[in-house]
Amino acid sequence: MIIAVPKEILANETRVAATPETIKKFVALGFEVHIQSEAGSESGFNDDDYRQAGAKIISSAKEVYKSADIILKINAPQPNEISLMKNGCAIIALFPSESRTASKSDLAKKQATCFALNLIPRISRAQNMDVLSSQSNLAGYKAALIAINSFNRAVPFMITAAGTIPPAKVFVVGVGVAGLQAIATAKRLGAQVVASDVRPEVKEQVESLGAKYLKNENPQDFVNQLKQSDIVITTAQIPDKKAPRLISKNMIKQMKKNSVLVDMAVDSGGNIEGSDAGKIVRLFDVSIIGLSNGAALLPYSASELFARNVYNFVQTFFKPTAQNPTDFNDDILKAVCFMKNGELL
Repeated sequence: MIIAVPKEILANETRVAATPETIKKFVALGFEVHIQSEAGSESGFNDDDYRQAGAKIISSAKEVYKSADIILKINAPQPNEISLMKNGCAIIALFPSESRTASKSDLAKKQATCFALNLIPRISRAQNMDVLSSQSNLAGYKAALIAINSFNRAVPFMITAAGTIPPAKVFVVGVGVAGLQAIATAKRLGAQVVASDVRPEVKEQVESLGAKYLKNENPQDFVNQLKQSDIVITTAQIPDKKAPRLISKNMIKQMKKNSVLVDMAVDSGGNIEGSDAGKIVRLFDVSIIGLSNGAALLPYSASELFARNVYNFVQTFFKPTAQNPTDFNDDILKAVCFMKNGELL
């Protein structure tokens, strides 16, 4: 059974779905692994690393796809990639709702079986397969660093012979995996942090990191917190749905001059009015950073974690003697498999 890893083709995608570490494990399980030449180059893994781990290096995408029984990818395959696949292959990748809809007919023609890693359920036995959590964790860390690097003042409290510098005030909106890491990173760098979420049960998590929890009850309290903040990081996203709009241009107008906003939900519609994916927008003397695919800005670490998640998924449900799992009734597989042998489920 051949596992294939093609090079990602989407713009600004630097990650790879398998690393030399996981290739070695796949080979030990009995799989043959093919990887496209330079598939890991932007992540910091070269062809020799993969070759030494036991992979066969394939020069072209066409050759990689035509031999693959199981395809491992970061992003859902594009039409020109699907056309290269052999009939009956299995695809394991991130399949957002729009890609599942757009590619369903092309995938059906190939009688493909597709597993959407972004649909991994949040249950204990699936934690080591949860790519959204591992990637969000890194993205939250990077969001805090980008925000602080874009801020024109020092962040920690400082006492100097020339006077005192007060700590920067950071407001994190949304306390999921990304939000918690953004809080922890900002605190480690010396910021004064406040966080808010629609779920009151996260209060204890926020306070355990040394931040203050803002109750999400009075809209004016939210606006007042924005006015006081130097840096705001928004992380509110719902899988397969448009991100909620949390901060309007009118709110931004009331913020401090030279404050910084980072919108981590920009790829799904954005929490902040006026944010633009991959760009810095200047509005009312406030910088709005649309952080697109934040994990890809840390490609080595992001690929390591993603690849381990994928390996855990494959070794749990696949055998080297069959390209599809034998039991599709498992709760995890029922959640992630949206197409079986070309039929939508």
